Amino acid sequence: MKKALELLLCATMLMGLLAGCGGSTEQSTGDSGDGEESAASAKVAYLTPSLDVPFWRYVRYGIEDELGKSGIECVTYDSKDDANTQLSNAQDALTKQVDAIIISPTDSASCVSVLSAAEEAGVPVVICDIGTDSGEYVSYISTDNLAGGKAIGEYIASQLEPGTEVAQITLNQARINGVLRKDGFDEGIATNNLVDVDFKQMEKVNRSEGETYAQDLITAHPNLGAIFCHSEDPTMGAVSALEAAGRTDVLVAAFDCSPEIVEAIREGKVAGTSAQQPVLMGRYSAQAVTSYLAGEEVEKEITLDTLLVTKDNIDEVYDTLVEVALTEE
Repeated sequence: MKKALELLLCATMLMGLLAGCGGSTEQSTGDSGDGEESAASAKVAYLTPSLDVPFWRYVRYGIEDELGKSGIECVTYDSKDDANTQLSNAQDALTKQVDAIIISPTDSASCVSVLSAAEEAGVPVVICDIGTDSGEYVSYISTDNLAGGKAIGEYIASQLEPGTEVAQITLNQARINGVLRKDGFDEGIATNNLVDVDFKQMEKVNRSEGETYAQDLITAHPNLGAIFCHSEDPTMGAVSALEAAGRTDVLVAAFDCSPEIVEAIREGKVAGTSAQQPVLMGRYSAQAVTSYLAGEEVEKEITLDTLLVTKDNIDEVYDTLVEVALTEE
């Protein structure tokens, strides 16, 4: 599987910004593809969990910009973090005879229904992040969530005394990526015998949840030395909760990145993050679709590494972050 070093070498070539397709709410109908038609006449739907989450906007940019380079028409469907809405969006896209679907599932279990509907319609699907419990797909582009969780766990372990209590604000554990991040972090903190005493599962993955759960965790566990939050916006909610409580002794660890996370790392409010490469994930998803429609061989799985970002290296990795992770328009 391709790993981050290879992908980062490709990133510069990929970032030629040509006009892509917009996230319009109107979709054009047309003949469904047979896997051999020209890219210029193809139509692709991107099914995203929620455009309220910055990460998915970064993925959308990568998909739409990359498809636009081949003249492929694209429409993005916002599922509003609801599995039923995502299935309905998929059915709408199939009715409109798209030639391919790229899906970032709301969760791994519900993705199966979308894959089944697409298979019945003869429409190929590329999965971008999160993963599926089962079903047929052309390619799966993901992050090494286990290694990313372990990397940030090891960093936090290096900053705290052995035996220190830590907790997590996790993605829903119905998502494969959430399970892997949690397990990876536990592996990382074990390197200095830190103790994971509790975790809270998010549903909406927003700032409010991060703030509420951080308040709950420091109340229930007054001796916490760190909180690991699985997503960027909830991380900033956790920062707000700790500031309000005057808890400057609790480190905040993150997964993913945003301009706010970058600034918070510079200011010492966030200790570090395992940053995914969502723009690059989107580009590779789009490339998989383009190659498949052209009748070319497509790699079944492509896995990207995370970038460990801390106050010690933020300046040297910042330009790379902008290129592969922080562009949305």
